[in-house]
Amino acid sequence: MFPATDTTSVRILVVDDDDQLRSYLRRLLGRTDYQVEEAATADEAIERVRANPPDLVVLDLQLPDRSGLEVLEFIRSEPTTRLLPVVMLTGAASPAEKIRAQSEGVTDFLSKPFSPEELLPRVRALVMLKQFADEHEHAEHVILTLAKTIDARDPYTAGHSGRVAEYADRVAARMGLDAGARTDMRRGALFHDLGKIVIPDAILRKPGALSPEERAVVEEHPSVGHELLLPMRTMRKTLPVVYSHHERLDGSGYPEGLAGDAIPMSVRVVTVADIFDALTTDRAYRQALSIHTAFEILFDGVTRRWWDRDAVETLRATLDEEGRVGVA
Repeated sequence: MFPATDTTSVRILVVDDDDQLRSYLRRLLGRTDYQVEEAATADEAIERVRANPPDLVVLDLQLPDRSGLEVLEFIRSEPTTRLLPVVMLTGAASPAEKIRAQSEGVTDFLSKPFSPEELLPRVRALVMLKQFADEHEHAEHVILTLAKTIDARDPYTAGHSGRVAEYADRVAARMGLDAGARTDMRRGALFHDLGKIVIPDAILRKPGALSPEERAVVEEHPSVGHELLLPMRTMRKTLPVVYSHHERLDGSGYPEGLAGDAIPMSVRVVTVADIFDALTTDRAYRQALSIHTAFEILFDGVTRRWWDRDAVETLRATLDEEGRVGVA
């Protein structure tokens, strides 16, 4: 069940060229204390959304300058408004126009003429959904900030997760992974070391070799990160990367000892990116290795059936194009 909605802070943008209809909607929605803003054209609506996104848009399909479908397309193309609820008002809309609106991501349709009993419950439900989504998005930002803070606990690993995400994304793009899988993989890479929150600084920054007991503590971090993110529905697709980025193809990794095809390609790519960045940056226990030496170690791991050959070769090819391979 959704929490009660605070309507006084909710902003609704009504986009319609009919002055009387806009006035009617302003009065109707104003009864519930929603803040109502108006736009008579597509261009004006786009400017308002761009300048200060509302919480919901009531959008006419037919506008004097451009189709409401173009406004909808703009809203869905912007990262800040991709989840913005849009109720489209339709009068004489053709089936093709409705199909296009659905493909562009319209949230709901409302046929003209409509009654308050039709409009208000839909608006109330969509506003609650928007607030619910905003809370999850805020929680994700908090988790990302926490992940960056964990990186920064050790001066040698500051920025590590961001670099791993960047390397992995470039490799995945070159390997032809689809955009959705790349997005989930990149987010997983950003959070892959979140579980290190449980590792004491004395272990995290230890300049020498770890004892078996200390190694066991370090190896808990994939499971801890998985447990932290599991309750968040929006993070579910990132969990394989967070949980399995220390697995090896021969089954000798942790925490599950997965092997072969049980390890998704996105995880294999992040694993290679993670190892490469760790090898080529200073650590408490050693100085950064050269890129050439890092790839010698990576290809040795490929020979041992630890890491994915395609991922290693693709990373090497990507860096080779930049003239970085072979740099001492």
